[in-house]
Amino acid sequence: MNVQPRRAQPGFSERSCLADNFPTMMHLPEKLTTSLAYVGAATSCFLAIQVARHLYCYLRPSGLPRYNPPGKDAWALVTGSTDGIGFGFAQELCKRGFNVFLHGRNRDKLLRRQAELLADYPNANVRIIVFDAVNNHEDLDTIVQEIGDTPLTVLINNIGGEVTLFTRLADFTFEQANATINLNNTFMVQITRKLLPILERNGPGLVLNISSAAAYGMPTLSVYSGTKGFVDSFTRSLQAEMTIDGKDVEVLGLRVGNTQSKGNDVKVNLFTPTSRALADAALNRVGCGGPIVWAYWLHSLQGLSFHIVPRRKLVRVLGDHLNTMKRDHEAKLAKQQ
Repeated sequence: MNVQPRRAQPGFSERSCLADNFPTMMHLPEKLTTSLAYVGAATSCFLAIQVARHLYCYLRPSGLPRYNPPGKDAWALVTGSTDGIGFGFAQELCKRGFNVFLHGRNRDKLLRRQAELLADYPNANVRIIVFDAVNNHEDLDTIVQEIGDTPLTVLINNIGGEVTLFTRLADFTFEQANATINLNNTFMVQITRKLLPILERNGPGLVLNISSAAAYGMPTLSVYSGTKGFVDSFTRSLQAEMTIDGKDVEVLGLRVGNTQSKGNDVKVNLFTPTSRALADAALNRVGCGGPIVWAYWLHSLQGLSFHIVPRRKLVRVLGDHLNTMKRDHEAKLAKQQ
């Protein structure tokens, strides 16, 4: 049987028939396009705001002068300040007009650092506080007594580090694990607890807690990484506490990447600053709104990898890098013997 195709009547088409019977089919693409346009615009605005906040944090003037206004003659205490980033903080604070308490456990080394600072900054007052952050079980009353009536407005919880480098958790002794926790967490919590009333009384006050890229979780650095995760959480909680209590104490966590120091003898390059350059950058972050910020701008770019690269791949890359660092460390120790 020969079937002839039906001729379309004038003004009639299959498309118009579908449109008449299913009007939503004609409008669905348009509605979907409009919705996607709104989603895209909202996403673009969100990303633009995040980029603007990021740039603002690194381009704005430092808020540090707020804590040492003209005529106040304010003091800052830097824990672990005989070497590395801690001494860099002490140098930069003296340069910016603060008086400084140097903290450490070695009196002779503290006295040498005190003499260096006074030679470079004769107008500054520099005192030392000897206290073992790892093995001392006192209630830190001696530190409060050392501070006395000085107008302390800044506390920098800088002291930290890994007691046993590149070690699997099962290979730690009780003493090694406990020492790492005491060094990075216990002392920070206890000294902040004791000095908060002084900072409030002399307010406005500032607490800077030094964190690390290790907070994201590094293989063979499990204890140290865990302590830096604690630093981040402690910082956020304390900042929230100061906010709801209406206390004029800024609490800011400063995340640090690879930095040249006595304990990390690496070459300086674009992404690896000196300890003093890192400290200078960190003090410039004061007042950025926090609570956690990368101290050094180029470290923040490296930090994007923690959010972009899949965790499994990132762990492998970090593992290879840490194994290289371990071999270099062992080679240096062998040469010293």
